[in-house]
Amino acid sequence: MSDSNTAQRQKMTLNWKYIGKLGLSLFLITAIAALVLGLVNAVTADTIAQREEEERQAALTAVMSQADSFTDLDWENDSIDGITAAYTGSELTGYCVEVSPNGFGGAISMMVGVDLEGYVTGAVILDHSETAGLGARADDPEFLGQYVGKTSEITLSGANAIDALSGATITSKAVTLGVNTAIEAAIEYMEGGADSNG
Repeated sequence: MSDSNTAQRQKMTLNWKYIGKLGLSLFLITAIAALVLGLVNAVTADTIAQREEEERQAALTAVMSQADSFTDLDWENDSIDGITAAYTGSELTGYCVEVSPNGFGGAISMMVGVDLEGYVTGAVILDHSETAGLGARADDPEFLGQYVGKTSEITLSGANAIDALSGATITSKAVTLGVNTAIEAAIEYMEGGADSNG
């Protein structure tokens, strides 16, 4: 019996050594991979930030094409992600409002231009996770163009309605909610909401 106990102890000792070596190997591989990913992120972070800012500037220009300069505004409002004043020369033209309504696949990040009378001048989808071929068609210029020239309380049926995307009613409702939210926020800001909140 003592020989079998000794053999079992040696076998267990060998297994623990093997497990320890395997664990150390996996740890080293993971640490090296994390280090490489960290270095790649550090090298590309500035390029990514620059590209994101270029895309944002392009979106600002797309939703407020008559403007030639933009100024981000510091205004706290829980219903929006941000608001930017648009200028033509030194004259205020309107506001570009960033919103993120929830669609079928998650948040739909979008920017909406609103002129000084509360009418939509343009809408652009910045990012979404909607279903390909259905809700993903929300960024189609023909669909988004329906909002231009409309003011608050845009709906999918009745007065002041737009045509929903076929097979993507939830996405259509979300985009419409985002546009309505942007209009309301711009009007609130113009009516003095900036003074009371910022």
